[in-house]
Amino acid sequence: MKIGILTINDFNFHPNMRFQQAADKQGHQIVLINPYHLFSTIKNNAFGFSIDGMTKKPDIILPRQGSPMGDYGLCFLRQFTQMGIPLINGLEGVTITRSQYITLQALAASGIPAPSTCFITDKSEFPKAVDFLGGYPVVVKQVDGMGGDGVIKVDTQEDVIPFLNKHLKDKKGIVVQEFIPPQGRIDIRLLVIGNKVAGAMKLEPGKKDFRANINQNGHAEMIEPSPHWIKLAVDSAKACCLEIAGVDMIVRKDDNPKIIEVNYSPGFKGLEAATGLDIAKEIIEYASSNLNKKR
Repeated sequence: MKIGILTINDFNFHPNMRFQQAADKQGHQIVLINPYHLFSTIKNNAFGFSIDGMTKKPDIILPRQGSPMGDYGLCFLRQFTQMGIPLINGLEGVTITRSQYITLQALAASGIPAPSTCFITDKSEFPKAVDFLGGYPVVVKQVDGMGGDGVIKVDTQEDVIPFLNKHLKDKKGIVVQEFIPPQGRIDIRLLVIGNKVAGAMKLEPGKKDFRANINQNGHAEMIEPSPHWIKLAVDSAKACCLEIAGVDMIVRKDDNPKIIEVNYSPGFKGLEAATGLDIAKEIIEYASSNLNKKR
């Protein structure tokens, strides 16, 4: 089976390298599809694409570009769908989870707990968001940030002005969210594959940081998730129309979890290191076993 990975990275990038290793062991082939090199066509109502001399289309494609994917990426995903190439994850799930706020909309519509949040498109609306959330401190996020990048804690109006000047120029909007102090909470990353949690780890923020992301020098260790956490993670993936998802959860002392983020192209280097699990193998097995169901 030929498995396409929609990615801007090469095989030196950890997930792509691990996918290739897992696919080789299972007798499959991985083809990297860089959206910046993709040539997409419509002729006589027939859809096509080519990239780097590829002549045979992949049997299935995994979109792995992450939340910075622009509208061009959605065009390509629609093109693949029109050509009859199955996607894991599909267009709807990618559309939802490439935006932090649309993700929260999907979770709230399904009754899944998430932090209180505002979405603003103009600097003048920021004080209203702070008032709505009960005052400072608040967390401010880019709608398409990932790995903890583009996320800051704000204690005063003056603190946020440089951030808003930089990130509100293109009118993408900004997410303003309640601040949940790191003291007395547990940050959990659960990786959902199909209808199960394939692995989970506890994340601890680095010194003088409230973000627990590994990319931000957070520390990870294996954890056995409770049945409640597992159900919440699987339900979150379903609410966002994803088959494979990284679900970030904050659990406070009262065991009242809130979903912080759902990612359609989760990295798993930290999870494999913390748990010893072969996540790449499970994802490739899931793709191969579900190919016929999607045709």
